[in-house]
Amino acid sequence: MADFYRAEKVNDRITAIISFTGEIMYLVNGSERSLLIDTCVGAGNLRDFVERLTEKPLTVLLTHGHIDHAMGAPEFTGNDGKPECEIYMNHADTEIYLGMNSIENRKGYVLAGLGGQMPEGLEETFLPPAPMTFKDLKDGDRFDLGGISVETYALPGHTPGTMVMLIPEEKILILGDACNNATFLFDKNSLTVEEYRENLIQIQNRLEGRFDTTCLCHHVIWASKDMIRSVIEVCDTIMKDQADDVPFNFMGQQAFVAKKANEYFNRLDGSEGNIIYSKEKIRKKEVTP
Repeated sequence: MADFYRAEKVNDRITAIISFTGEIMYLVNGSERSLLIDTCVGAGNLRDFVERLTEKPLTVLLTHGHIDHAMGAPEFTGNDGKPECEIYMNHADTEIYLGMNSIENRKGYVLAGLGGQMPEGLEETFLPPAPMTFKDLKDGDRFDLGGISVETYALPGHTPGTMVMLIPEEKILILGDACNNATFLFDKNSLTVEEYRENLIQIQNRLEGRFDTTCLCHHVIWASKDMIRSVIEVCDTIMKDQADDVPFNFMGQQAFVAKKANEYFNRLDGSEGNIIYSKEKIRKKEVTP
């Protein structure tokens, strides 16, 4: 089987690991430890690939509990005789993880992303569902790797437990699926556009001046430092009922793309940042006393 993953250097201390289906993980190497951000779909022998890139003790952080980011976590538990890694995910996403980790779901996701064609040899590598006890990844956590660190911040919206990762020594903010060129905000677990906007403003204010660039977790690595501000503007457009509202179907779910974009989700107006949303999830629900 050809490698399901390939490596691309971000800089001397950070390596992007890119899957055949376009998911991007990040390996951060310090002088004492390494840290892996996300674990993809739970196929393709990710741990073996990571161990080609580092021999240091490894910590694993998950940006959120979705099928394309968290399902490789069982590879790092030590159940196969390899050293056990500490694995962190915000506990707000535990039910999401459990609801998506079947082999059938994960194979369906890969097939949907590859036009119905499963890469040769990949099917045999899918991990069986396994019970997981995640350490709770919390807002403000800091992981010192030796000369470089990773800080985690909550940015609920895409899921209730979505986190972003700041690497302050490199002034890089890894946004994952929290905020990007096709932010999914339409399934049963996502927050409303209004709530998401509030969280975006809060994180932008908290981290102002601490990052010069952002990194994404699908298809393209780099985005500008203004990505969060751009997506706040998209939220405003939706809430003013001024979005382009291009119909969008994803694995049977119907939604709308806020700003017109090409098939690679590059906006036609030349700006960055976008939201795919549900009309039923724009405003916060009124709470009756």
